[in-house]
Amino acid sequence: MKKLFGTDACVNWFDTGLEAEAAGVALSRDPLGEISAGAAAPADLPDPGAFVATPAIAHVLAITRQLCETTGQRACVLGCLTGPATLLLRFFGAPSAQRLLAALDAGKLTATERQRLDKAASLAAALARAYCELGVGGVALLEDAVPQSPALAVVFDALFNLASYYGVPVVVVSRARLSQAVAEAYAALGAGYIVAPETRDSRVAAVAPGALSEMNAAVPQPKGAGRLVATTWEVPADTAPERLADFGARLKR
Repeated sequence: MKKLFGTDACVNWFDTGLEAEAAGVALSRDPLGEISAGAAAPADLPDPGAFVATPAIAHVLAITRQLCETTGQRACVLGCLTGPATLLLRFFGAPSAQRLLAALDAGKLTATERQRLDKAASLAAALARAYCELGVGGVALLEDAVPQSPALAVVFDALFNLASYYGVPVVVVSRARLSQAVAEAYAALGAGYIVAPETRDSRVAAVAPGALSEMNAAVPQPKGAGRLVATTWEVPADTAPERLADFGARLKR
């Protein structure tokens, strides 16, 4: 894949339902695999050790290990995690997730609610640790859900501390626009890049998927070292492989 697209990194996984389904949550999906309905809140989330040992997580870790061993020093592997707001939505369902966020923002969490938030964050940190121990070159937080909360980002500070300990950058990738407060919270925690609609990071360029079909389209050249180029979201499934390869080649120019 790295040779085909000429990029410097590859992603190990894309599914924001991974952690919830590994934790025993039944998610509804449409025919294309997109999550189409909220989760039924589990009675309790598993402990981090049991969570990492589940077949779904073990499978993703095996893929990640293979990618890290195959790419070697030629490219980095990004280990993907479901972002905090989306993780709550997947674990607890929309009504419960909204209540948790409202209580968190108001500073009125009950002991049980704090325990639930901390457990969710501990599972994210456990998966991040497993990725780092396999040698990933970066961690990506994928967000589908809104609203998001600066206070919620801080609940997941252990994940950022782990990434810092291993010297691994964190990239936040959001389908929805992030408020300035949320973006600033992630930056304060140590997020290396933030990819979202209307992002103001000069090192990041978001390219519309339609540009992939324009063979003469120019790829923006962000200023600063360590630039990051991403599509604004999904690449159309019917995009011809040779055009994706051309897109990858343009990133190298």
